[in-house]
Amino acid sequence: MQAVSKAVMFASMALSSLASAGAQEQQPTQPPRETAQGKPEDIRSEADGDRASRLTLKLKDRDLRDVVQSIQRKASANIIMDPGIEAAVTISLQDVHWRQALDLVAEQAGCVVTEGDGGVLKIEKPPRVYFAFENTDIQKVIDTIAKISGANIVVAPEVKGTITVRLKNIPWRDALDAAVKTLGFVVVEEERGILRVVPAANIQQDLTTEPIQLRFVRPSSVYLPFINSEYVENKRAKTQLSKGEIQFTLLDSLRGMITPDVGTLEYIEETNMLIVKDTRPVVESIKKTIAMLDVEPSQIQLDVRFVTTSNEDVLDVGVSPGGTGWTAGISLGQIPTRLPFDLGQGGWEDDVIASGTGTGPFATETGNDPANLTIPDVVFGAINFQQVSATLRLLKKDSRSEIVQAPQITTLDHQTATIFVGEAVRYAQARVEQGQAGGLLLALEEGDESPVNVGFQLLATPHIVPGTDKVIMEVIPQRTALSGTGSSAIAPAGFDVFEIGGGTSAGTGTIALPRVASSTLATTVLLRSGQSAVLGGLKTKSESETITKLPLLGDIPVLGYLFKGKVKQETMSTLLVFITPQVIRSAEDVEASVQRALEERVRDHKSNVARERQAIFGGD
Repeated sequence: MQAVSKAVMFASMALSSLASAGAQEQQPTQPPRETAQGKPEDIRSEADGDRASRLTLKLKDRDLRDVVQSIQRKASANIIMDPGIEAAVTISLQDVHWRQALDLVAEQAGCVVTEGDGGVLKIEKPPRVYFAFENTDIQKVIDTIAKISGANIVVAPEVKGTITVRLKNIPWRDALDAAVKTLGFVVVEEERGILRVVPAANIQQDLTTEPIQLRFVRPSSVYLPFINSEYVENKRAKTQLSKGEIQFTLLDSLRGMITPDVGTLEYIEETNMLIVKDTRPVVESIKKTIAMLDVEPSQIQLDVRFVTTSNEDVLDVGVSPGGTGWTAGISLGQIPTRLPFDLGQGGWEDDVIASGTGTGPFATETGNDPANLTIPDVVFGAINFQQVSATLRLLKKDSRSEIVQAPQITTLDHQTATIFVGEAVRYAQARVEQGQAGGLLLALEEGDESPVNVGFQLLATPHIVPGTDKVIMEVIPQRTALSGTGSSAIAPAGFDVFEIGGGTSAGTGTIALPRVASSTLATTVLLRSGQSAVLGGLKTKSESETITKLPLLGDIPVLGYLFKGKVKQETMSTLLVFITPQVIRSAEDVEASVQRALEERVRDHKSNVARERQAIFGGD
């Protein structure tokens, strides 16, 4: 028996020596390091700086450190390397996640990627094992792995059993995990890199409690953006939460990782912190999951332009008699009797109107003395031509109007945001009620749907496609405006006048109510960062022709054109909604966004100044 043990020990030591020699022989020859940091086209990504970046690699004899630095910049990850690692990489990958690309690149160089606290990745080149054991005590296998790797390994007394192992060119940690799991044991990593091999049942007695600070992930806000429209239904508003309950889907996922009847997980809302109590492997697993999810989110700036244009062409040709036509009439307005006479001047007309003998119809006791004559205000008749209007019109009028509303809003990825620019208009409504005497009275009160929000509102929920610069957006723009025809103190612009109380004993009255024109669009689009799209376009064309003419005269061939006029009107209205998302991942992107906004403001200011100068001085 002792001879067998010695033989096994001798074989183990020999295989360990062969493993070390084989590991040295398999190290690739290090080519000279390139002075350049690599061509930019060797490693490409659609979304630089995004933790979800997907990479395309075309590498040939590239230094491993240069490749790791490029991946670190592309993914904004924390990656460190052991100082003694020198290797070259030749690999070609198409559209793979940066984490998978890092593992494959490290494997090409004979290295492994391990993850430490805080999501820090470390590239190591651990010793590799080459050995074979047959029906050997598990503790001897563990001891051999510890000698090869130089690791600090503690084995519990309960760890017993025999195992048959044949491993070739495998990292020692993978060999250790595979060996102990075969017999139902687990490896628990303690502080300072100490590894403990214990039975799976024992780890439930070795619980640890750790606080985990959440940085960017938070529960859903109690404030919910919404938009009022009969075409949009807000399903989230119907979600009812009990008192003290929060909506945090991450907690439900993490609680599913806790060991049943053993571990606990509590959330402190005030500090946005988790308190986890469980076995060390479970706690480490939760920490790794949080490190993957709790990353700085990107932002999206939405630039929306709501453009309403109207083009009106009016052709007015002919002789127009006016709105009431040609008119001629006789009125009894006061006309002085001096016309065609000149009374009181001693002429023959004085004898007709006031006789010198004092017998005329308007004579006085003193005769026809001009100073004593009474000039009556007699009106014999009048022909009034003031209502006659004949105008020759040859007019072509072309009027254009454009209304542009351009709200901008910035929001986090996967977060709903809304912006409203406008005003609230209140209005009254009439109510008929019975008075104390039994009669009916009209009463005014604020309308049931008052106030009316007039202006522009945008509701958007953007989602960045991981690893790309594409954005999926649920966007709802809505524009409301008053369209009534009122133009008086009772009915201001945008309101219409209605008669109320007809047929009641309370009498009749008038009331002004708003007429609201609304345009709503709800859609989901996929756009690249900086790409513009037209969400909706509505064109409306109306034509009208009005002929005004004098009866009979307007029907005379050829000459009839002198007694009639024709007005032809054509109106074209267009409604366009443009949207442009811009992904913001870094401080440089924020600065560029502000710079674009300032440049656009300067361009608009120059354009307004040019239009005002042209309106005043004319010319180009």
